[in-house]
Amino acid sequence: MNYTVNITAAAEHDMANAADYIEFALKNPSAADHLLDEADAKLSALSSFPKQFPLVDDILLNSWGIHFTQVKNYLAFYVISEENHTVTIVRFLYEKSNWRSILKQGFSLI
Repeated sequence: MNYTVNITAAAEHDMANAADYIEFALKNPSAADHLLDEADAKLSALSSFPKQFPLVDDILLNSWGIHFTQVKNYLAFYVISEENHTVTIVRFLYEKSNWRSILKQGFSLI
């Protein structure tokens, strides 16, 4: 059964910030487009097999059921609801950021 993939406002904001940084600060609009294209493809593919990527290797975050997948230099974090057959992308963070701390501050599922 396919899952519905939802993206939270925080994750959408993260993706927009990442693309803006690449496009304007790094002056590489093509790379920004490629990042968003790859993110779209990878996140859409979660509808078929959301458990293909691992849980986060952190006791607390693992207990919250947070999975992740890499998209270029970024990590997309998501949770799976078996009951509702949904995958919710909660954050999209630079891989070298302090993402554990950011995620431990909590997140909204909307």
